[in-house]
Amino acid sequence: MKKIFVFVSILLLLCGCAGQKKEEETVPQEIDLSSLTIVTPKGAPVLAFYDQIENENYSRVTADAISALWTGDASPDILVVDLTSGIKAIANGVDYKVAAIITFGNFYLASTGNDDNETMDAGDRIVLFGNENMLPNKLWHYLYGEEYDEGLLFEADAQQAAAALASGNYSDGTAVDYVFLAQPALFAALKKNENAKLYADIQEVYKNKSGLDMIQAAVFIKNTVDSATGNAFLEKLEQSINAAIEDPSLAEAGLGVYTGDEATAQYGFNPAVVVNVFKQKNALGNNAMGLGFRKAIDIKSDIDAFLSIFGMNETSEEIYFQ
Repeated sequence: MKKIFVFVSILLLLCGCAGQKKEEETVPQEIDLSSLTIVTPKGAPVLAFYDQIENENYSRVTADAISALWTGDASPDILVVDLTSGIKAIANGVDYKVAAIITFGNFYLASTGNDDNETMDAGDRIVLFGNENMLPNKLWHYLYGEEYDEGLLFEADAQQAAAALASGNYSDGTAVDYVFLAQPALFAALKKNENAKLYADIQEVYKNKSGLDMIQAAVFIKNTVDSATGNAFLEKLEQSINAAIEDPSLAEAGLGVYTGDEATAQYGFNPAVVVNVFKQKNALGNNAMGLGFRKAIDIKSDIDAFLSIFGMNETSEEIYFQ
């Protein structure tokens, strides 16, 4: 009897140890993301990384510096760039996949107060920024066709377009009626012209026409990053973005690492203005900066529809990080 008792005790002990070992084996190990190198352009995408400002592996560069980072020793693990540029880079053979979309449109059309009937008509002077090959013009013609081509004028960049809205005049002094502009430049320009006002939310116009959400900045992950690490990074990014949307003071605190002129130099924007805009809602009920998070593969149809505006082909699932 004593031998049976000892045998049962040992058996229970072994079972307990085995159970403990099994439990220890199934506890997921936290993935270290601290060594991942991240590069974003200055501007709106920085808002998504408000909690990474003090991360020594996170860099912010001017938009025109991104193209040199797709290859070579300086190419980061995570690269944020506008969707179309990234898809074209992949088509040209760079070692990345598209992983997520983090901005969903911050374009608006504002009136300067110069249009007597306050209704956009053929012949009204309308300012776009960039040139005929850039997103504002491509998007404009997708939404409005050629009806207003007679009055279209182009400023070199968003800052000059903002100046046109603030003054009511094109850079050569010509009076203008409407200005196509992005946030947060719109916010600042409206403050400078008491007659100016919002005329159309381009995100809403796009949604009504296409039935889909607009897409702008995308996250690309280098192929050398394994699936577990990449997905852990995306999960953390989604959580931090959603937290800031729920509580904009988190973004405000994160961006507060730099202040004044140094902040503008670091981020490419005045953080006080951006947080103000971020707290506002657009016509679709989303934050006015268009910040959000969706895994790219989950909205492939939206991506393909957006790319079609540029005459680009439907994407293959092979270029998506999963």
